[in-house]
Amino acid sequence: MALAFREELLEGYADFELAHLIVSSPSCASTSRVFNLSSNLIAKQYEPSEVEDALKATEVASQLGICGPSVRKIIKNEENAYTIMDRAEGTTLDVAWKELGWFMTVMLGLQLRRFVKILRTVTSPTAGSLATGECRSFWLEDRYGLPANSGPAEIAYFFRFWANFTSCGERCRSQSNLKYRTHRISPWRCH
Repeated sequence: MALAFREELLEGYADFELAHLIVSSPSCASTSRVFNLSSNLIAKQYEPSEVEDALKATEVASQLGICGPSVRKIIKNEENAYTIMDRAEGTTLDVAWKELGWFMTVMLGLQLRRFVKILRTVTSPTAGSLATGECRSFWLEDRYGLPANSGPAEIAYFFRFWANFTSCGERCRSQSNLKYRTHRISPWRCH
């Protein structure tokens, strides 16, 4: 018979025991990496190399006045890391989004914009994450990563590409402005 998680014993559980209780708890409906431990606590699963970055980001957001759940305990093993934290009551944004009216959508957008503005004030001595300095990006690693054993020419091309990169929207706007200017200024007509 499987034991149920008891919140009052959180500090008394051994790490292996707590890890077993977490994975045997029901996962959240929207993601399999979040587990419902009790009415007040959840556990989030991370790669062991990512948990320090997640904790530092949560700490910085809290220092900047952005509310978030408190982390109660952290456990790590070779395969996974878990943070046990307070549960934030309410509906998740991905579920509530479909039901929001236009006014609430605008208000939420303004609040998220304020959070981004606050977070942009944080500087880091490294180019990557706040805690480890490691850069994890879908665009740089998975899709446009350098092939193994790349030579100097490939590395230079890679950096030139990203240094000169412009978004599709920006490229279209610059092309339409160029087209507009060429129609107004004709080499055959003197003004």
